[in-house]
Amino acid sequence: MTIAGRDLESFIRRWYELWNAQDKEGWLRHWRAMSPDEPTVEDPVGTLVKRGWDLASQLWDRTGPDHPAVRITQLITGADEAVVVCSNEGTYRGAELVIPSVDVWRVEPGGSSAVRNFWEIPGHIPYGRWMARTGSPR
Repeated sequence: MTIAGRDLESFIRRWYELWNAQDKEGWLRHWRAMSPDEPTVEDPVGTLVKRGWDLASQLWDRTGPDHPAVRITQLITGADEAVVVCSNEGTYRGAELVIPSVDVWRVEPGGSSAVRNFWEIPGHIPYGRWMARTGSPR
């Protein structure tokens, strides 16, 4: 399976829509339909790499209920890769939270996908501590 250009853009936009809709099962199903093999997530870049569908599911769960919504400000595709400039917006313990990020996607012809998320972990958020210590070296 190969996905590129407008197909990749459509896939990514839908991926974030499902994230924002708090639809975990739909989000996982959508991701698997495009990329059935093992996904990898480096979130944020510099932490351990999360590999496989179990860790993708845990990533969702660890962001907590009502996780921040992602607003795409720019999406650029090229062949089987994409760069997504985002703003992650929500609340945490009653305080407004806005985290800028850049997400880099790569979809392999064999069916795997890799996402590398560039953002700074706010020290007061437990999700950041889990992300830093869960996974395997790059």
